Amino acid sequence: MVEGHKWAVVYVLNRQLSGFFRFEKPFEKAFLGVFTVGDPENPVMDVSTGLTEQRSVELVRRAIGTDSIPIAIENIMHWEASANTAEKFQDGRLFIAGDAAHVMPPNGGFGGNTGVQDAHNLAWKLALVLQGLAGPRILSTYESERLPLGAFTVEQAYSRYVLRSAANMNRDGLQPVAPDLNIEMGYIYRSEAIVLEDRNDSRLHENPRDSKGTPGTRAPHFWLQRRGEQISTLDLFGRNFTVLAGPEGDAWTEAARDGAKPLGIDLDVHQIGQNGLTDPSGGFAAAYGIATSGAVLVRPDGFVAWRMKTGDSPSAERIRIALTTLLCRAN
Repeated sequence: MVEGHKWAVVYVLNRQLSGFFRFEKPFEKAFLGVFTVGDPENPVMDVSTGLTEQRSVELVRRAIGTDSIPIAIENIMHWEASANTAEKFQDGRLFIAGDAAHVMPPNGGFGGNTGVQDAHNLAWKLALVLQGLAGPRILSTYESERLPLGAFTVEQAYSRYVLRSAANMNRDGLQPVAPDLNIEMGYIYRSEAIVLEDRNDSRLHENPRDSKGTPGTRAPHFWLQRRGEQISTLDLFGRNFTVLAGPEGDAWTEAARDGAKPLGIDLDVHQIGQNGLTDPSGGFAAAYGIATSGAVLVRPDGFVAWRMKTGDSPSAERIRIALTTLLCRAN
């Protein structure tokens, strides 16, 4: 029973059709995506040919399971479920993203998210190259970071499609279903634009609650206070590279400013306990996998690029070399 409930997505699996409803707030409208019609053991895959408004109304009624609800069809759109990833995301000065780079079934709702992730990854790299602050080679890290994850996400959507909506399809070689949170927030980058701590770790994803500031993962959310107002660590990230230092990480903040200066890089530097920024729970360092004297360097897209776990040997030269490496600039 769905009556009286407000769900964003409702799957339909009955003897007449398979598909799903996607409801829009305030839950008075929805679209019905139809995968197959007829006997689930021998379904008809071609739903579009000869589809009329009257036939569309019939399909909606079969999906709902009653004739008592008035139905008005606003429009009919024809689509084909597919799962494909481009062989490459860059060819010289040409870059592709979103549906041009990967198309996937709607199961999981990953398509739009994945396209935004592509753009988020590429935009700051293009900007820094155009400004002369990064070497052109950094643009190749777009493909090395995003293509494996695009292919992984496509496979995850395809697995959900087969398991949830296409019981008649062969399941041999189907990729095991990973948790949604890992796919949407826990994906891991590996490229020249990351100073990796474990080069033998080839995982594409993990639970983001377990990443603890590991380079290549999304910088964790953690509640702080700034001048008495609760903020997230995520509120500290903007268009620039950002250094977050523990309460005893003074040496890293000084080194960061001095190290970025000769490169012309704008660096946002924040230290717990300075400029009104406090950590009431005392858990910031643990959340980022560092000692209270450590620090992390976060990219403009919110991913940890480099981590200094302790306060050992801080220097402007170490910061300069790290930034030079991450930006693919000549020494």
